[in-house]
Amino acid sequence: MITAVILARAGSKRLPGKNTMVIGGRPMVAWSILEASRACFVDEIIVSSNDDEALSIAEEYGAIPLHRPTFLAQDTTSSYGPLLHAISYSDMVDDLTHAILLQPTSPLRLAIDIDRCVNTCIEMGLPAAQTCEVGKEVANGAVYVGEIGWLRAGGNWDEPLAKLVPMPPERSVDIDTAEDFENARLIIEGNREINTA
Repeated sequence: MITAVILARAGSKRLPGKNTMVIGGRPMVAWSILEASRACFVDEIIVSSNDDEALSIAEEYGAIPLHRPTFLAQDTTSSYGPLLHAISYSDMVDDLTHAILLQPTSPLRLAIDIDRCVNTCIEMGLPAAQTCEVGKEVANGAVYVGEIGWLRAGGNWDEPLAKLVPMPPERSVDIDTAEDFENARLIIEGNREINTA
């Protein structure tokens, strides 16, 4: 069984409220929930947040809302603590084999990108995989997949064992600034074609 965890912490300094900003007619976090729900490998979706609005959106779109404690919602908090916290609250915790980490700030990522990343991890027998923009050798922040045992043992996606799985540039937008947001908005609204191949 595989759980998808969407980390939607409130408190962005560069783009306040970005996880719940409306883009293409939906709150940003909703895009990740919808694509996770369409992915073949996803059995459960958890949204971890310290933001009541994000948790309300999670419930509205069919995900499990999980309130994140304050000590796991600091500016300096890495993704691993909140991810493991969410895994421990999974309804399938005893049967989980993998976890998928999704960031709301990658709203152009599609279900096919999630499935390709998971499939690569499983088919190659690797402990972890992550997406990157095609032609680049650095993660694009859209999809992270890891074996549960590997994560609990302190696995880190910066390790060489974490296989890079390419995604098209137009789906690799990571929203961190107002300029990023506008770029993603133009793509979603159809001013530029999204390659779904």
